[in-house]
Amino acid sequence: MYLTYLEYQNYGGTADETTFNDLEFEASSVVDWYTFNRLQNENEYPEAVKRCVYKIIQYIVAQQQVNGLDTASAQNNSEGAGIASQSNDGVSVSYNVLNAKDVVENSKAQIKQIVDQYLSAVKNSLGQKVLYRGVYPNE
Repeated sequence: MYLTYLEYQNYGGTADETTFNDLEFEASSVVDWYTFNRLQNENEYPEAVKRCVYKIIQYIVAQQQVNGLDTASAQNNSEGAGIASQSNDGVSVSYNVLNAKDVVENSKAQIKQIVDQYLSAVKNSLGQKVLYRGVYPNE
């Protein structure tokens, strides 16, 4: 766990603890994927790692709301996430057309950008750059 619930709240996070645990696990998995698990054996994590996980969580929450997967926001949104426009007199409704492949690729690119932005200069306790795409001698 790269980010505790208390740290998440201090950064401005508003999700309840159960939801946070799920989101933190997902965000940490993303960080582990891009860093080849180079941060897993650390005793302390740099501020950049914690902020990165927080930003990924915020991005995931925003995507869930946009895609209508968040039930709380869907109940508060009378139009629904997929409706682009409505007219009353002629009773016409037009919907957003989402290509699933484009949505997934865009999400991957956005998350990669967050990881690159926050972790580009981070090194682990062995002095290894965590985003280095090669193999270090002791790996």
